[in-house]
Amino acid sequence: MKTKADCLNIEDAARKAIGQMYACSPECRKLRVGSSGAVHEFDIYAENVVVGGVSTSPLTIGQSNRNTGGTDRASRELLWLSLWPGREARIHVLTDRALAQWLCNQFRGVLFPRTLTIYHYDCASGLLDRIGALASTQD
Repeated sequence: MKTKADCLNIEDAARKAIGQMYACSPECRKLRVGSSGAVHEFDIYAENVVVGGVSTSPLTIGQSNRNTGGTDRASRELLWLSLWPGREARIHVLTDRALAQWLCNQFRGVLFPRTLTIYHYDCASGLLDRIGALASTQD
């Protein structure tokens, strides 16, 4: 079982890996989305470069039971990324490959306002792997 501190350390390592990939220095930042005051904390943000989230949840828990909380949080991040008005590349980094693949499969064929790229971050090796991209109506 991962502690909150473990998850924050993993998020930081994933953010650094994204920084290397996108040649930037992303940080965790609370940002206003829209004019009426909605605020969301993006785990990955580098102005004019990249915006995104990191999920450390697994797809399944216990005896192959679907982790509905984890899938809901991963799906909800796609909503926030879709609502983001900036020019930044939109990404979602997941530490569970099965959840990253599920997310791509779940939303395959859905047209998003901007392309959303899904990555798997392997905590042991520190490597990022592009799992897929959810298509856009504009890009």
